[in-house]
Amino acid sequence: MTANFLVKLFTEAIRDYHELNLLDPPCPKFQTDDHLSNLFYQKAWVDIIQWHLEDEIRREDLTSEDFISIKRKIDILNQTRTEKVEKIDFFLSELLQPEKLNINVFRTESLGWAIDRLSILQLKLFHMEIEAKRTDSTDLLVQKADLGLKKLRNQNFNLIKGIDQLIAELKAGEVKYHYFEQHKLYNDPNTNPALYSVD
Repeated sequence: MTANFLVKLFTEAIRDYHELNLLDPPCPKFQTDDHLSNLFYQKAWVDIIQWHLEDEIRREDLTSEDFISIKRKIDILNQTRTEKVEKIDFFLSELLQPEKLNINVFRTESLGWAIDRLSILQLKLFHMEIEAKRTDSTDLLVQKADLGLKKLRNQNFNLIKGIDQLIAELKAGEVKYHYFEQHKLYNDPNTNPALYSVD
C-alpha cells in the first residue's frame, strides 16, 4: 500500500460519484475482494457526499425544513467518517504492526487520519481545478483558483511523501502505531448534556 495507490482509489470514487449526477447516492459496490480497498473507497464516498451537502447547506433559498434535514445528514456523515477512519486505523495497525512494540516514538496523528486528509485533499484538488477552468467567472477569481490549485498540488505532494514515510517507519518498527479515537460526545445522547438533561 502506497499513498499514490490511495490517491488513485479516492480519485476513482470522485469520478464515480460525479458520473451519477445525484446529490447523495448510496455507495456503489466496489469491485474488489480487498477489504481495506473497499473500506478506503467507502470512506472516500462519505467524504464526497458530505462535501456536496456542505455546498448545498449554504444556499440561501433553502427552507428551514431542508436546512435542518441537510444538517442532520451532515452530522450523520461526519460520525460515519470518524467510524471509517477508526476502522481503517484498526486494520492498518494489524497489518503494519501485528506485534505490539514497546517503543515511545509517536506522531501527532495516526496513519488513518493522515489518509483522511489525503482523501479530502483529492476533493479539494478536483473542485479547485473546476474553478480554475471556469469560463463563466472573472479573470481575478480564475487566477485566485489557479494559485490555490498550485498550493493544493504542493500540499498533496508533501502529504503523499509524509504518508509513505510514516508507512515505512511503521513497517520498520521505528514508530509505534498509535491511533486516536475521537469520542465525539455531542453525537451520543448519553454524553451530550443538551440531550440527556432535557426533561
